[in-house]
Amino acid sequence: MKTIYILAVLLAFAASSLAVALAGGGGNFDYLSDADRKVFQERFAKEIWPLLERDGKNGCVGCHSGKGGSIVSALKMSGNAEKDFRMLVKDGFFIPDDPGSMHTRIISRNKKQMMPPPEKGKPWTKADAELLRKFVDDIEAKQQPKKK
Repeated sequence: MKTIYILAVLLAFAASSLAVALAGGGGNFDYLSDADRKVFQERFAKEIWPLLERDGKNGCVGCHSGKGGSIVSALKMSGNAEKDFRMLVKDGFFIPDDPGSMHTRIISRNKKQMMPPPEKGKPWTKADAELLRKFVDDIEAKQQPKKK
């Protein structure tokens, strides 16, 4: 009887977590001022977006938009630089040294974590990874204190 109760609780937790994820809920990591968000959005479109779009269907946008095949990933891109920038900031993909951040996944040498996966595309150059790292660090430096 106890096992059934534990299983029911685990299933309820998993279902509620899935519902929150599908509804776009969860944490909000965007603590930029409106002015800073605008500046970073423009910079993202100019500096980072071309790196995410390159390699077509094997690039970040191509693969994570669902157009490059079916993948299991928390990162779902629309293909619109402005919309995707807001999503990436809000969902925490620009958090320095976070295991799920874009930069961490791009520089990873662990074949299970690295992006792009070795069989899917060419690794980012050191210069491109540094450009992304600087962008991530600059966003982090401008984040406002969290409101309680």
